[in-house]
Amino acid sequence: MDPLTRLMTLVEDQNLSQLEIMREACQAINQLIPKANRVSLWAFEDNNRQIRSLVNFDAASNEFSEGIILKQADYPPYFKAIIEEDLVVASDARNHSVTNCFNQSYFEPLGIYSLLDFILHENFVATGVVCCESAGQKIEWSKDDIDNVRMVASVISFCFHLDKN
Repeated sequence: MDPLTRLMTLVEDQNLSQLEIMREACQAINQLIPKANRVSLWAFEDNNRQIRSLVNFDAASNEFSEGIILKQADYPPYFKAIIEEDLVVASDARNHSVTNCFNQSYFEPLGIYSLLDFILHENFVATGVVCCESAGQKIEWSKDDIDNVRMVASVISFCFHLDKN
């Protein structure tokens, strides 16, 4: 089954918990956008003043984590861009004007060089972010990568209710 079909059928599986569905979604996104060796789903909290990772998938280690909190006050260029533009394409994330604010606290410790993010919506209100990252090397995001993350974000926004609790 192709990754997008797999993603769309996840919501029909009554045997999966919300966390299991989100983990499966991250793995499907990784298959659809293989340049992204780290994929995560984030939820906005506190009136968009912070985002919390609901699930992070590291394809290299095949491990999941969660719970990272990033505050708007610490990363204002990124928050402004993702909320206003819906999309952040930073092939050279450490030198990109919107994402270089993450260098010391996030990119360098995790070895991240490239970032591709798209906003999630519910009733036209920003609810979260699909985040695709390249750790270990800088890569160029293609038009197909951008189209795929948009498509995935649309499916997730339509099918999933992000649990912010």
